[in-house]
Amino acid sequence: MNITDTELLPRQPLAPAETTSIVQTFQRDGVAVLGKLFDAAEVAALKAEADRVFSDPTHADNLYSDFIAVRLFECSRLFRDLIVREPLISVVESLLGPDCHLIANNMVRNRPGQAIDSFHADDFVWFPLPPELPRFDSRMTFPTFILGCHIALTDLESDEFGPLQYVPGSHYSGRQPADAKKPEFEDRPVRSILVEAGTVYLQHPQVWHRGAPNTSTRTRYILQYAYGMRFIAQRFYPFLNYRMPHHVLEGANERMLRLLGKHPKGAYG
Repeated sequence: MNITDTELLPRQPLAPAETTSIVQTFQRDGVAVLGKLFDAAEVAALKAEADRVFSDPTHADNLYSDFIAVRLFECSRLFRDLIVREPLISVVESLLGPDCHLIANNMVRNRPGQAIDSFHADDFVWFPLPPELPRFDSRMTFPTFILGCHIALTDLESDEFGPLQYVPGSHYSGRQPADAKKPEFEDRPVRSILVEAGTVYLQHPQVWHRGAPNTSTRTRYILQYAYGMRFIAQRFYPFLNYRMPHHVLEGANERMLRLLGKHPKGAYG
């Protein structure tokens, strides 16, 4: 089966009970697997488009390094259309609300020996706790303002291939890990997300995580969509003067336009 940039296979929202189960797992552990949502042809098409972006000099501004590409929705209709792909987007909206939007769309294509392999919470700790408080109360639901959606485009069947590793529940810690190589939170063991290509999983940005070192001979491809609540700023470089390219908006429905940043008047302006 060959796929053009407008032929991603349609999907339907999950049953309410399935969505509830995923949301509960995500809120408790900080990571939840949605399942294998992309078939082999779609995975191959997405990898080919990623390779094109990395090699095409006209997309040099979309490269942050030799293994990270950003704002992929600018580069291909294939990447843009995934912004509203079901059942992913319905789960995202159940966690972030009906007025959430896309804040980033990246690809991590790390060859053997390349990785961001220290455990960390993304960006900064939202609600830092003083040393005398070991964690947030488990009876509360830790807030989710930003949500990372990751699509594995290569098989990650063991640790040597560089899967996501995380410490379950560590988003409740209120701090960065004391040891970025050997994180400790309530004696909880580090877990690896071992999945087939085409599998989608969600990650809370405050859970301690890393990409395990890629010690294999295989290049690892992870397609990332980050969504945020309405009040979270979109992270589209160059930030101050960013303007959404016109071609990205062509043919977009109202849901996609909202996810790209079209909002009605509201609080603070």
